[in-house]
Parts: sequence; structure tokens; C-alpha cells
Amino acid sequence: NNNTSPIPSNINHSSVIMAPPSASGTLGRRSAPNSLSSVTSTSSSSHNKFPAYKPKRKPRRSERRQRRSQTAIAVRVLLVVLLLVGLVDLYFVWSLKSHGKSFTKDVAPLVRNQVDTVLHRNKREGDHGGASQSKAQQDYDRLTSKQLINRDFSKQFQPLKPLDDTTDVDADKEEVYEILKQAGVDWKTLSREDRYMLPTWTRVQQLYGTEPKIVGLDRCEVFTKERDMSTSFFGIAGTFNSGTNLLAEMLIQNCQITERMQVFGDKQKGIRWQVPWGKHTPVKWRWQHVTTTDREVPVENSFPMLTIRDPYFWLGSMCRHPYALKWAHNRTVCPNLVLEDGSINKVWVKYKEGNTYHDSMIHHFNEWYQDYLDVDFPRVFVRFEDLIFYGKNITETLCKCGGGVPRRDHFVHVQDSAKIGTAAHGSHKTGLLQAIQRYGNFDHRLDGMTAEDIRVAKQFFDPQLMEMFNYQHPSQTVGRPLV
Repeated sequence: NNNTSPIPSNINHSSVIMAPPSASGTLGRRSAPNSLSSVTSTSSSSHNKFPAYKPKRKPRRSERRQRRSQTAIAVRVLLVVLLLVGLVDLYFVWSLKSHGKSFTKDVAPLVRNQVDTVLHRNKREGDHGGASQSKAQQDYDRLTSKQLINRDFSKQFQPLKPLDDTTDVDADKEEVYEILKQAGVDWKTLSREDRYMLPTWTRVQQLYGTEPKIVGLDRCEVFTKERDMSTSFFGIAGTFNSGTNLLAEMLIQNCQITERMQVFGDKQKGIRWQVPWGKHTPVKWRWQHVTTTDREVPVENSFPMLTIRDPYFWLGSMCRHPYALKWAHNRTVCPNLVLEDGSINKVWVKYKEGNTYHDSMIHHFNEWYQDYLDVDFPRVFVRFEDLIFYGKNITETLCKCGGGVPRRDHFVHVQDSAKIGTAAHGSHKTGLLQAIQRYGNFDHRLDGMTAEDIRVAKQFFDPQLMEMFNYQHPSQTVGRPLV
């Protein structure tokens, strides 16, 4: 090093003591000051903590090929599984159609479990002195439970057997075929099985009478004379699952108020799908609640036209789509009017203006319609079943009652499933054909109802409503179990 001073000549070279190696590994140099040593040591240790970056090696061609092969195998396995699931579903459907008794074997254990629950409850209540049931009622439940076990479920759940070629499936069904024709359905295009499942006209008249039942026609003239028809309209109302959508669509398709159209244009035919305060809202909130789309509509110029459904069919409809009505139940235990402890199952309904509380579903039904029966302004009631079987008569009568005229020279029935049953708000679709088949007999009227449910229904359904609309209590003691 040129900058290093030479060793003085007077120093003995042999006596020069070499410094030991420093911490940095440099030989022959003196140790650095303490501060410099610490810095060097720190930087060295920190460098050891972060090893040099090594880029990831790209997968080789064989590895990529192996990964693609594994993915292909997984996809094939998934497809095979889906195929097997589809085959199992097809086999299950085929077995249900071909072997109704095998379905019975699956249903019977569920029924027996429900029966055992009833028997256990009766025994527990008997041990406590029969606080909620008498001895006669307990014996009655045991008897009906045994009858339930011994019933031939294959006759109920098995699809309709193939018909004999000699069977006349079209006898006494001309009126039913005319109803389908009004909806644009050609009965000749229906399968033989579908035509066989349609009720005869004699059966329809036995269930609902020879003419529709309409309540409130005596107030029609009051509405037409006291109101300016150019600012009047029809409004639909009814409790949940009562057929309000069907009535609204039938009136929209077949009726109009000419005076209103002359003032507001051809599109303003005077038929609204609900009353201004809401079609499901109790009438006691008529002046307190106004729907968003009806804020500018005069309440007093609305002519409420209400629908009511057979109370026992209505219970089943509420089980399928409960709307805002809340009570303890599930898919297999419904309507569950009576709880396990023997008490009545209370319900409450959530409305925008507040909640209403009722002793049971039946009490909600009674109170909702009784409030409308007690009002002093014009309103009219029709049965949901009459909309299906006497639709032309009902529509023409209501249209004339409210001051309207027919929209066309022929009647148009509603075929769309979105306007019948609960499909307008749920997944259970019921078109006109299915509605005629369902309500043309009482096979499904008591679905899910136990002996206790039927007993309570007979006790609490308002006799005035039952008589006014010609609804009859069932003679059966127990309904079909829900599966």
C-alpha cells in the first residue's frame, strides 16, 4: 500500500507482533473501533437473515402433462357421479309410478311416528288427570290413530292406474270442457288420464251448488249512484291465499268503466289489483294505511270486491305459503292448530302499520272477514271456487254491480298459473287445469290435518261465514299426512 508509512529502520522486523485475525476474517489488520465492529456485525447478521432470492423453477413438461391428466380424471369422476345420481332419480320416479305400495312402506313409518307422538301425549295428559282432554276424547284419538295406521295409503299416493279402453272419461264433463275452452285450452289435446281426473259437472254442483254464491249485491246501487263513475274503480281485497290475483286478472280481462276511460284515456279501465289500503290489510286500517302506488287514489271511490276460499283448503294453502302470518309449524306438521300440550296454537301477522295477534289461524280468518261484513260502505264477496267453475257468471255480475260494462263480446278465463293458487308469490304452481282437478273433489281438502286439528276447526270456524258461503264441515276424522 503506497499510502502506508514504511516501518522505521530502527525497529527489529522479527519483533513485530502480527495482530490476530479480526471478526471480519481479515488477517494482519488491527481491530476496528468498537462502534465500527458493532455496525459490521449487525449488518452481517441481518444479511444472513435474508437469503439470496432463488426464482421458482418452471414446471417441466412432464409435470404439466401429469397435472392436466389429474384434472381430466377428476372431471370424468364428477360426470360419472352426476350420471349415477340422475339414474337413481329416474329409477325413483319409475318406482313411484310402478309400485305405489313401495311408497307406502316409506310413508307408514312416518305416520306411525306421528301416531306414537299422539298416543304418548294422550298418555301423559291422562297421567296428569286429563287436564286438556277428556277420557272420551283420548279414546277417540286412539281409535282414529289405529284407523290411520290401517288405512291403505297406496290408494291415495299411487298415481292413477291405466284406464280401460271402454271407460268413458268424458261423460258429464261438457261444462268443464267449456271452462277450459274459455281459457284457450282445447280439451281434445289433453291426455286421457288428465280428462279422467277432471270432475263431472254433477260433482261440482254437489260441492258448490248450482249457481255462484255472491254476498253484498244489495249495495251495488248505492255505490253507482253516490259516486262519480269517472273517478271510481274496482279494488280487490282478501286475506292471504284467498284468490285475489285470479279475481283481479279476470276483471281486467273482461270488464271496464266507460266513464273513466272517456276522461283518463283507454288505458284507465277502472280495474285495480287491490284497494288503496292494501288487499291483505285489515279494513280497520282503511284510513290509516295507503299503498305506495295508491297515494293519489280517493279511498271512498274504491269498490272493494273480496274473495274468500273454502276454510279447510285455505289452511292447506297457508301451509304452502304462509305470507306474513307467523305460527309454530313445519313442512310435515301443518296446520298444527293444536300444540303437543293440548293448547291452541296462537298466531300473529306482521303488517306495515303494526302487528295483529290472534288465538289461532282460524281466529285470524274469522276476524278478517267479519270486519268487512260489519262495515257500512259498499263491498261484495265472492268464493274462490266460483271463480274457477262459474267464472263467466261471477265476472259479468261484478262488472255490472260496480257500474262497468263487458270489455269484449266473449268471456276470457285465466289459464296462466301465475294467477291461480300460490304461484304468484311462491313456487307451487296451479294452472286452471290443475285447479279444476284439485277443487273439483275433496281428496286434498284435509291434507296435513290431524283429528285434533279437525275437531278444533269444527269448533272455531265462524258458523255465520260457513253458512253464508255454503261451506260444509268435513265428515272425515283425519286428513292425509304431509310427506
